[in-house]
Formats: sequence, C-alpha cells, structure tokens
Amino acid sequence: MEVQPVTSPYPISDFLNWDASEQLVISPKFQRRRVWQSKAQSYLIDTILKQMPIPPIYLRYITDPIKRRTIREVVDGQQRIGTIFDFIRGKFTVLKVHNSEYSGMTFSELPENIQSKILSYKLCVNVLEGVSNVEVLKIFVRLNTYTVPLNKQELRNAEYFGAFKQTAYDIGFRHLAFWINNGILTDHDVARMADAELVSEHLSTMMGGFGDTKDKALRAIYKKYDDDFPRGTELSVQFEKTIDTIGYIFTNRLPETPFRRVPLFFSLFMFVYDALFGLPGCDSPRLAFNSQERASVFNALEGLGNIIRAKEPPERYLSLVEAARRSTADVGKRRTRHNYIWEAVKEALG
Repeated sequence: MEVQPVTSPYPISDFLNWDASEQLVISPKFQRRRVWQSKAQSYLIDTILKQMPIPPIYLRYITDPIKRRTIREVVDGQQRIGTIFDFIRGKFTVLKVHNSEYSGMTFSELPENIQSKILSYKLCVNVLEGVSNVEVLKIFVRLNTYTVPLNKQELRNAEYFGAFKQTAYDIGFRHLAFWINNGILTDHDVARMADAELVSEHLSTMMGGFGDTKDKALRAIYKKYDDDFPRGTELSVQFEKTIDTIGYIFTNRLPETPFRRVPLFFSLFMFVYDALFGLPGCDSPRLAFNSQERASVFNALEGLGNIIRAKEPPERYLSLVEAARRSTADVGKRRTRHNYIWEAVKEALG
C-alpha cells in the first residue's frame, strides 16, 4: 500500500485536549528510546520558549468503531510529547543554563502570556492514516535509510545539553559570518556543526594550553562543564577580542592566505590569543597590536603563508611545512607551528 503522510501543524493545546479525552496514545511500540535526562528535557522546553522548531512528530490515526472516534497514536516523538506534558504538569523546571529568565519556574508559575505562548506553540505533525503496524515499520526503515550518520560533534551535541555546550554553540553562531566570509568553513560544514567543534577545540586550548582535542578529550570537557562553566563569559569575551584582532590584522585578506584552512587558522588564533592574554604553558610576550605592530605581524604571517605554499621552501622551514601539511591536529605539530609564528613575528618586530 502506498503511504504519503499529510503534514499539518497542531498546537500543544490540541495534544493536551486529545490526551484528556483519551484520544491520544503515547506508544513506545515502534521506537523505544531511553528516557531523557533533565538537561535534555530543559533544552527542549527552552527551544519552545524561544519559538524555535523541533523535529516533526509522527501520528497514526486509528478509527475506533466502538467509541466512534479517532485515536491518535504517537509512533515517533514519544519523548518530546512526554517531556512537554511533564513540564506542563509541573514535574520539572527549565535550567538556568538554558534560560535564566524562566529557570526554576514550573509551568503554572510562568506569566500567563508565556503559558499561552507554550500552549499555542505549533508542532509539525506527519499524519499517517489507514496504515498497519508492518507498514509503519517499513516507513521508518525508509526514513532511516536516508539518515546521514552522525559525526563526533553531532554525537556530543545529542548527549550534552549543558553550560560548556551552550557557550561553544553561542560563540559559533555569533561568528557565523566570519567563518563563511573568510572561507574557513562552508555552509555544509556549519550544518554538520563544524563551527561548534572548532570553537570547542579553541576553548579547550585557551583553558589548558596545547593538548589533545580529539573526541575523547572534548567529551571529557563537555561532561566536566555540563552543569557549570565558570569561565564561560570570560572566555567568550576573550574569543571575541581575538577574532576582532585577526580581522584587524588581515583587513579582509585572510581568505587569500593559507591561514583560512582550519588547522592553520587554529594556529593563527592561538598566536593572537597568546599575544593578547597568554596561553597556558607559553611564556610569550604580550602585544598591543597597534598600527606598527599590526603591520609587522601581517608581514610576518604573509611571509610564512608564502613559505607554506612554496614548492621548494627554505630548509629552515621544512619542519613548519611538514607541520602545516600532515597530522595538522597533532599536539606536537601545533606547538611547532606556534613557535615558528612567534619566531617570525619577533624577527619582524625587531
């Protein structure tokens, strides 16, 4: 049987009414999922408070001939609907890390206009009618066939909902134009959360100096700072200042240089951060990046960029070229690039 779901928007209040009149069945029959943790529940409600979209719900309509009414069975979206119901029934509150304005307030304690805002929030619903259990399962097999496997950052995004994640994602979003306009990331990269991963690696290094930023290490940081990230505001301000300084140094010429490549941009960022604030484990001098220093730094970086692109670079720069072309995320290679940049800058500054 051919099945084409009908997509319709329904406010949350409709789901509550269906549930009260026993016309809604939140069934775990088709998709069994583990129970969400409190941070995931809070994140969902904050998404609704901010009027942002959530994934669609799949309902199967079944006609009950005895009771002469339509039953709506949730075949995908059980956790979302259950979380919404639990919040409205006062079983949990939104966490401060997600929404400082309404944190700690149950649904009934919210201002009436905010309660109405939640109740009127429209869920995107795909309606299946006249579909058997077997056919429903076939539909979801097809849907999952076209699901792109999650990358490591997307997996971290699905697992953590707390303070460090919020900081990293907020920074990534604020600098979206910078990533795209300078050719550091593409729209596709951003869609796959490469900006969040990039910022997470930067924050990790800003806090602890050069170290492992692979999945296991980043996951440990996401976990450690899931409840609270005390330096979040401080590091966000420092990140902003570092990005602004990079823009000042290159004045729209960054896309023309090898430093637009993610690994080399990482090294560029860490050099500027080190010069402004000091990188843990380094004893480099501070720079004011006044007009004179800015010109010298640009010349030094432009010279290194030309060497990195050269077919036959000078022998003294072979280690730099090697560190720029292979194992670019390796801690040792990052330190090598950092040292070469500082050496060139100090030489340019005299």
